[in-house]
Amino acid sequence: MSDTYAILGFSETTDGPEVMFESDSSAECDRWRETYTRFGDWGGYDCLALYEIAPGQSALFIHMNDAPIITWEREAA
Repeated sequence: MSDTYAILGFSETTDGPEVMFESDSSAECDRWRETYTRFGDWGGYDCLALYEIAPGQSALFIHMNDAPIITWEREAA
């Protein structure tokens, strides 16, 4: 089984991240992120982060053990 990718959303108003999108392609995750943030509406999230998820790992808890591949932060209004 190959690795997958997940975008997690982080917000100052929640206790932990939310899994926003999962795919077997990092490029597909990036396309999803571009569409999601296209009009500047981040859905209440301050930061989105892309993680590589190995078989047997949980997308929801990956941020506790691994660093993201890349992060995107919402610009201040």
